[in-house]
Amino acid sequence: MNTPDDLNSPYQPPAAELSDRHEQLPRLAPHERSAAPKVFGVLSIIFASIVLLFSTLGLLAGAATGAAGGAAGLSSTDADKIAAQAGVKVLEGFAVQSLILFVMSALLLAIGIGQLRYRVWARRWSVYWAGAALVCVGLLVAISMLIISPAYAELFDSASSQLKPGAEGLGSMGNLSMVLGGTFAVMCVIFYTPYPAMMLLFFTREHVRASMTE
Repeated sequence: MNTPDDLNSPYQPPAAELSDRHEQLPRLAPHERSAAPKVFGVLSIIFASIVLLFSTLGLLAGAATGAAGGAAGLSSTDADKIAAQAGVKVLEGFAVQSLILFVMSALLLAIGIGQLRYRVWARRWSVYWAGAALVCVGLLVAISMLIISPAYAELFDSASSQLKPGAEGLGSMGNLSMVLGGTFAVMCVIFYTPYPAMMLLFFTREHVRASMTE
């Protein structure tokens, strides 16, 4: 049984702190709320749905790498085996990227629903997701440059050696693989950086955070 001294113990955090350890924000009237959470909620749901669709297709394509790997072992020539294995590496790189996008877009879809409803948890998770998304953009760029681009180089070198037996590969083909890898990296930055950056900017503003108290 708790005594009055126990209830007033300085070592026990107050009830309000136990219910929400984050800063206490003023509760705004509906007409005083920022419209940003609702706008971002709609955009989050649309953006997440589109990326979720394409990332699902990427995962399905990545599932075909097992069959492609088996076909590589049955190839008749070494050049065919190298080309098939390089193609598998390309698909594996895209599959890893698709998995990252699938997980992040599924989270964003849930957060978008919370943003529409001005949920307290959504205001925190909007910031968490935005920070994680910027890190994931770096991962997508690294996969493009370190996995996909070298795999394309192997694929092009194998193709060029078949066209010109005894050659080590055409220099232009190697340059083309670097261009492709760089293009994928730039596209990742252009398409996936602006939205999390905007979320991080808006959902760290006091008025926007104070609007999400449901």
